[in-house]
Amino acid sequence: MNRNMKLTGLLLATGLALSACGNSSNEGEPSKAAQATASASGETAGKEISPIQEETIKLQEETKKLQEAIQKQDTAEVKRLGQTINDIWLAYENSVRQSFPLEYTEVEKYEMPIFSASAYDKIDFTVLGTTAEKLQTALDNLLNAKETTGSTSELLTKAVANYKKYVEEQADQLVSQTKTFVEAVKAGDAEKAMLEYPKARVFFENIEPIAESFEDLDPRIDARLADVEDENEWTGFHRIEKALWLDHSLEGMDVYADQLVKDTEELQAKVRTLELEAPAMVAGAMELLNEAAISKITGEEEIYSHTDLVDFAANVDGSKNVYLAIIPALNEKNPDLANQLDKQFQLLEETLRGHQTDGIYVSYDKLTTEQIREISDQISQLSQLMSQTASIL
Repeated sequence: MNRNMKLTGLLLATGLALSACGNSSNEGEPSKAAQATASASGETAGKEISPIQEETIKLQEETKKLQEAIQKQDTAEVKRLGQTINDIWLAYENSVRQSFPLEYTEVEKYEMPIFSASAYDKIDFTVLGTTAEKLQTALDNLLNAKETTGSTSELLTKAVANYKKYVEEQADQLVSQTKTFVEAVKAGDAEKAMLEYPKARVFFENIEPIAESFEDLDPRIDARLADVEDENEWTGFHRIEKALWLDHSLEGMDVYADQLVKDTEELQAKVRTLELEAPAMVAGAMELLNEAAISKITGEEEIYSHTDLVDFAANVDGSKNVYLAIIPALNEKNPDLANQLDKQFQLLEETLRGHQTDGIYVSYDKLTTEQIREISDQISQLSQLMSQTASIL
């Protein structure tokens, strides 16, 4: 969902979407070019295809070129194709969101990181190759999908189930990345531990509202010094953060490192027992965004490491996955709100990406007061829009 500035994106989307539908007086009739392209597209061969299928075929072709460029490790071509893929998706994503909400979510999940990576000077070709492969699978599903005919409640149930899967995946990666972080801590390798710390934090911050539902577990993992009465009972990420960035010593941290792994594994197990409902998901996302805009924005979360931008971006991404899950209800009851949310996520992600260098966020203490206020205002606006979804669920 990371995009160019919203006005440019809208104009581009409008122009290309009209172009995709052709100049025929029959709005739904595919262009001759579309039918010609379809002749080489597997299951669509010899069949008339819709404008959405036509654009999906274009996107598949460009993604295939991207995969070839990744294999060649051609950085310039990867960057060019990342932008092209984003332009094509922008041109018709609103139509997909309306007609194929579940398939839209899958494409969006993999298209966005490809576009983001196209802005980096250094590209992780292995990771990007895996993402491109998953995008092709999502596009195959979209190309062969039948237009949604189920009731909103049925679609919402499926979408919530997909969100539950996302939460489980994040919990799995949290455990895995935390173990990597802990290995560095226990080895006394402070330099590596400082690099691994924000990588693990991402997966926790993505699902923080879920973790907070386990009242005893969340503070063990995420409490700050200001949150505890007795420092001797303080555990979790921020206990080790202080040791790394303030104390400059990992002595005595083994016990906290081992406990952190146990606690994240417990969270992983509890996540699988959760029964999620859309209203509670939205409430959690709203609360998280409000917290980010009001208190986290002060720098209180990562007071020693100043990796706050990593947390903000993860909070936004986690909230975006809630938004994607409730799209079926938005389509039926308030499509204009869906468009507003889409644009606000785009704008905020664009702002946050502006504080990256090669995909790494700058230290939060390097931002100016004006830059911090801009982030706070945009998060607040996003939270306000998310609050409006509560009335339709």
